[in-house]
Amino acid sequence: MTDWLMQVLAPRGASGFVVRLVLLTGIVALANLGFSAVVEDETHPFAFYLGHALFVGMPLIAFFLTVSLFQIRLQRKLWRLSRKDPLTKLNNRRSFFEITQKIREVDARGILLLLDADHFKAINDTHGHLTGDRCLESIAYTIKRGVRKEDVVGRIGGEEFAVYLRATTRGQAKVIGERLTLPISYRAADDTPLSVTLSIGAVVATHEESLDDLFARADRALYDAKLEGRARLVFALPGMAA
Repeated sequence: MTDWLMQVLAPRGASGFVVRLVLLTGIVALANLGFSAVVEDETHPFAFYLGHALFVGMPLIAFFLTVSLFQIRLQRKLWRLSRKDPLTKLNNRRSFFEITQKIREVDARGILLLLDADHFKAINDTHGHLTGDRCLESIAYTIKRGVRKEDVVGRIGGEEFAVYLRATTRGQAKVIGERLTLPISYRAADDTPLSVTLSIGAVVATHEESLDDLFARADRALYDAKLEGRARLVFALPGMAA
């Protein structure tokens, strides 16, 4: 009940703030007038109770609404932070799984891509972690631009990313995936131009398999892509075990 009341009273923005301020101040003014009528107070005129509502009630209401607005915005920020990877601003592992699972409950058709940066450890070891971060940001930007708006993109961990292509054919996924295996340009911390490639494991989703099963098969296909020379897309064979 308390949560519901806070959701109703707390403003979402400037317009909501003004509307609630006027309404709540009006309620206070009416309550004051009602009180004066009940006690038959003839010592204070109507203006006194109206002024009391405006100069005493309104500042208190404004303070309450300001605190509520701050809390709502803080909660939204914390919610976003809990679901986004702080470096790349992509979905984190948890939110990627949640969003993809909800999509699959409606329509299980799709293709999962598991992407991994080639020789990423060497980038960190040679150029430092700041350069490694720049590399990851460039990868995230390239992946996001290389897929459709309805597709789900996430950073699964480290240098590993995932894409769930909704209602996509194998041919469409092949075009998207092979485009993502092309060298991705970025700059080192000292502004030296560098590039990185991605190896990709792909799996065609089925109704019978869970999302965990799809990830296991995509991971095996990704492993094969690494063995075959990296910078390539490999599709998991039907029923291929992890």
